[in-house]
Amino acid sequence: MLIVLGSLFGQGLLHGVGPDHCLAIGALASRGGLRRAVAVSVRFGLGHMAVLGVLATAAVFAGVVIPARWESALEVVGGASLLALGCWTLLGGVPSDPTHHHGDGVVHAHDLGEHAPSAAAAAPAAGRGVFPLVAGALFGLSGVRSLVLALPLMAQRNPVVLVSGVALFGLGVLLSMVVVGYLTQRVATAAHRVERGLRVLVGLSSMACGAWWVVDHLG
Repeated sequence: MLIVLGSLFGQGLLHGVGPDHCLAIGALASRGGLRRAVAVSVRFGLGHMAVLGVLATAAVFAGVVIPARWESALEVVGGASLLALGCWTLLGGVPSDPTHHHGDGVVHAHDLGEHAPSAAAAAPAAGRGVFPLVAGALFGLSGVRSLVLALPLMAQRNPVVLVSGVALFGLGVLLSMVVVGYLTQRVATAAHRVERGLRVLVGLSSMACGAWWVVDHLG
């Protein structure tokens, strides 16, 4: 049983660093301070693990078999969401120049982290509040079938192991997503001089991945 539970936790860690998840979290967490980046990542991860865990557990208990075509349709939703996040990243704006002028005529430069509150305030409302939670939930819909198939037969037959395994899977997802958000913000802070270029790169990557996701699963 310990092997089963440990395996599900490891699968959750790997699931959380999927390319679509990394790009989505990067788009949401790259702007603002470290606290905001972690908060956004936590919300995204909670929304994701809640949808995955609840729906997968319900499907197993109810004996519902999720058709592959449903999974493909939901992947299209995830791809469209990623495409929208990429557009938002390109169009949104946080001041990329950490230097500014004061009334004394002297140019001052600060680390991006010092302006975390103002940067967070300047970011569109989509990066705050319940939006990351909803975005994480949307991205979680397409993974329900995969999680059900990944659950060992032992877990599916034992309710206690099933709930524990799904919870550990969700914890792994949440931890890996927080790490992704943390690293994204750290990289953006360290490279604030090229922050605009990084934002464009993340935005274009999200759009390209989202478009490919939609086309691939429509076909």
